[in-house]
Amino acid sequence: MKNLSFILTAFASLSTLVASAQYSSRVADSDGRSVTARKEKSQPATGSMFINDKFLPAKISGAQSTVLLRYNAYADNFEMSNPQANETKTLPKDPSANITFVSDDKEYVLTDYIGEDGNSNNGYLVVVSEDTKVKIYKKERVTMTQEFFPSNSYQVYKPANYKKGDDEFYVKLGDKEPAFFSGKKEFAKLVGGKNKEVLDFIKKNNIDVEKEADLVKLSAYVETII
Repeated sequence: MKNLSFILTAFASLSTLVASAQYSSRVADSDGRSVTARKEKSQPATGSMFINDKFLPAKISGAQSTVLLRYNAYADNFEMSNPQANETKTLPKDPSANITFVSDDKEYVLTDYIGEDGNSNNGYLVVVSEDTKVKIYKKERVTMTQEFFPSNSYQVYKPANYKKGDDEFYVKLGDKEPAFFSGKKEFAKLVGGKNKEVLDFIKKNNIDVEKEADLVKLSAYVETII
């Protein structure tokens, strides 16, 4: 019994030392003096990974039933909720299965695309317009700022934070992969030999290539000249 009491006491003391080691450290202040800086415990990230936190009714092409989905823009996948079973799971990626939300007819496709860096990627894009030869897509982004641990008493701990980024737009011409563009000149360059015609149309019609409604108009025009 005495041995057990000794072990428990020793364990408690060791736990205290470990906890102290985990959350405290010795650092030097501006005068070079050693002070103790307490390390904060990690806190849950703020913000959201999702475009919409709610699970909404959606249709998956090739399936008859309606399911409850939400898009995780940080991980680039869909989560599916089954309220009856009280469970949530990640939807397997299938390039042949388009996903359309019932409430606003917003459609996602899983496809290869050329990113800003010129490399080929694969992920979900939102359909903006779909003509026969010209298609416009957008990529929704969420980024995460890493949590910050202060190294001295003058700094403040900050938890990790998810933040909605700017949408990226892509144009698909014929059988080519959707390609990233930023600005009217980049868009016109992707159209190839119709550079001047495209830029003239953009100028004449005050097209903003960061507005979806304007991109629909631009896409319809390019459809007639290629």
